[in-house]
Amino acid sequence: MMRYLTALILLFSSLQWLPAQSVAELEARFNRSSSKTERLNFAYQIAEKSLAANNAKKASDFAMRANQLAVEVGDKRREADAAVLAADAEFRLRNYKEAAGRFNRAWNTSRNYGFRDLVLISSEKLQDIAMKQNDMKEALKWSTETVKYLKESGGGVRGGGESLRKLENQLAAAEADNRSLREQLAAATGQTQLLQNTYQSQLKEVEEKSQMVISEKDAALSQASQTALRADSAAKVFSLRVKNLTEDQMIDSIVKAQQERELQEKKTRLAEAELLREQSENMRNVLALVVVFVLFLAGLFYARFRAKKRMANELSQKNALIEEEQKRSNSLLLNILPPAIAEELKSRNKVAARKYEQATVMFIDFKGFTNVAERLSPERLVEELDLCFSNFDQIISKYRIEKIKTVGDAYICASGLSDMNASPSDIVKAALEMQDFLLGLKAERMSQGLPYFDARVGIHTGPVVAGVVGAKKFAYDIWGDTVNTAARLEEQCEPGRVNVSEDAYWLAKYEFEWQHRGKIPAKNKGTLDMYYVTGIKQY
Repeated sequence: MMRYLTALILLFSSLQWLPAQSVAELEARFNRSSSKTERLNFAYQIAEKSLAANNAKKASDFAMRANQLAVEVGDKRREADAAVLAADAEFRLRNYKEAAGRFNRAWNTSRNYGFRDLVLISSEKLQDIAMKQNDMKEALKWSTETVKYLKESGGGVRGGGESLRKLENQLAAAEADNRSLREQLAAATGQTQLLQNTYQSQLKEVEEKSQMVISEKDAALSQASQTALRADSAAKVFSLRVKNLTEDQMIDSIVKAQQERELQEKKTRLAEAELLREQSENMRNVLALVVVFVLFLAGLFYARFRAKKRMANELSQKNALIEEEQKRSNSLLLNILPPAIAEELKSRNKVAARKYEQATVMFIDFKGFTNVAERLSPERLVEELDLCFSNFDQIISKYRIEKIKTVGDAYICASGLSDMNASPSDIVKAALEMQDFLLGLKAERMSQGLPYFDARVGIHTGPVVAGVVGAKKFAYDIWGDTVNTAARLEEQCEPGRVNVSEDAYWLAKYEFEWQHRGKIPAKNKGTLDMYYVTGIKQY
């Protein structure tokens, strides 16, 4: 009974201090989760937060994932919600065709399963899309569908006068939209009729002008025929005169006429040749100018293209460098601060101190560090410390424990901070793994005749205050009596052992084997109940 009571207290405490989750944290939990229901909830939350942060592309992607997962688990309400969310994201991206398809899907699902609010949202958005595309008929169709749906669903209202009045208001608004659209459609139809009348009047005017041109042409033909008649009369007169001439005169006249005609034809051919030569020369000049102008434009465009391409490459390289530097700075920041604290620092440029009622603090310190340091060169000493602390980092990251700092040969970490693991059991498991690693390293160094490290570990659970200090060099640290108590437990620990306080013992009692040490005096703390962890309990 005591075990279940303790578990309930821990659950309530973790829920009380659970912070708001960011998109990155939700994505991490989404990727780790194997339950379809949990993945559905995470995907929907990611889509909502991304849309609120104006990241419509990511919102659309995760909303469609949530929609598919809702179909698989049979959650019709969440399926319709996710479809509306995905459609809204596409609408913000101005992918109106895709948005209309998704709102159609949300409309059908919501109407089939009686989700009135989603039906009205979908029809209103479909009407907005039609209006943005100037498709009045489509907008009128969805306005009519809304009115029809509101009339059909009005009889099923059982929520009292307020719900009925709300439905009547929605119906009146939809009918008003319907009338407005009909008026706009009628206006568009009237403009079309006006254009047709204008076209008819212009066509009639063209026909009248064509008739006038035909009449003028007929008059010209009539005048030409009269001229031909006069020429024929002159020819007849000329023929009568020719009859009266002598044969020699006729021959001379014919020869002169022939010569004059040949001379006239030669002049005509020379004039035509000269004209053709001038036209050809002008054409060559024009073509030469066109070619020069085209080559100049081509050179100008090519130079501009090369300049833009060079600038684009330089900009791309600079963006890549900036992105790489940003990734490096983010990675460095996450190595120094917890993820939630790092996000707050980037967004607000400062971090407020926070109190955590149940944090577990672990102190690790090497025994006889001064003697070992005297036997090793400074370079070798730093290498040994780096080997130990790097393995400690890997162990605590496996159990989601936050590293606080290292002070000389001391290593300090804690759990239960921000979104990190709040279970004391995991930090005890991490301490046992650290001692196992040091035991293996000790055996290896002894076989080589080299000095080795023995460590003492102290663990205590209680309230702490955590925050970031410094203006230029940030440092994440924790303060409180819990930190001091953990340090005193480490001082009273034997090398190679894990010393745990009574508070941490009660929270992890059923998972380990223990050795009660009794009350042990601690500096400035009086006497404290202490326990050695002898191993993990086997069931």
